Amino acid sequence: MKRSKQTYKNVARHCSSYDRTTASELSNCVDEDCTSCLNCSHFAPDEHCILDLYDHIEHGLNQADR
Repeated sequence: MKRSKQTYKNVARHCSSYDRTTASELSNCVDEDCTSCLNCSHFAPDEHCILDLYDHIEHGLNQADR
C-alpha cells in the first residue's frame, strides 16, 4: 500500500539504516531536506523496504503520536 510522501519522510528520518541513493534526479536536494524512503537504497521499486524496517518504524511513530 502506498503511503503519503510525508509518511515516507518521517519514517526515513527515524530509520537508522537510511541510505540515500545517489541518483542524478536527487541532485536538486542539496538545499532542502530530501530524506525519504523513496530515495533510500533499501527501498524497492514496488515501494517496500527490503530490510523490512518500514512497518516497525511507522508503527512506532504512530504510537508516539497518541
